[in-house]
Amino acid sequence: MNTPKLSIALSCAVAVLMLSGCAASVKSGGTETLVIQESAKQNLIVNFEGNSKVQQNEDWPRLKREWNDALQVEATRAGYRLTEAQASSQASKDGVGIKINVTNFRYLTPGARYGAGVMVGNAWVNSSADYSDLKSGRLIGTRTYDTSSSVWEGVMSAMTQEQVQAISQKIISDIKSAKAK
Repeated sequence: MNTPKLSIALSCAVAVLMLSGCAASVKSGGTETLVIQESAKQNLIVNFEGNSKVQQNEDWPRLKREWNDALQVEATRAGYRLTEAQASSQASKDGVGIKINVTNFRYLTPGARYGAGVMVGNAWVNSSADYSDLKSGRLIGTRTYDTSSSVWEGVMSAMTQEQVQAISQKIISDIKSAKAK
């Protein structure tokens, strides 16, 4: 290969690497084994909560909406029905309550990353999920779900929307793999 072609090929390879970024990875924790009846897995009720700092963040409604949408997609993929908690109680049905507690987050859109690059900083979500039996109200278990991006991953690094998608995949995977009673 002559020098100009090698130079172009190398430039293209570097550009692809800089634009490719990494998928969001989730750090998850929890010590207890989740035990959920198969019939209860079919009915998932999610509720989002945040501390006062989280609730005052102007992006809190957007985060909840995108997270609920991502959970809907993953639940449907797994063959489960997921609804967001409403004022009406569904305690008489078999099911799993998922209370997602957000302790901190920094919302970034891909547009912000594309427009300002590394200057916008990192996106992250710190959360936990309490799983409970809908009929009895008994706590089944708790898991932590944290994710973050790095500006050094490039302009395509995982922004908040991709992060909540990754957490949603992990939540549904944890439910799916839970041992039956």
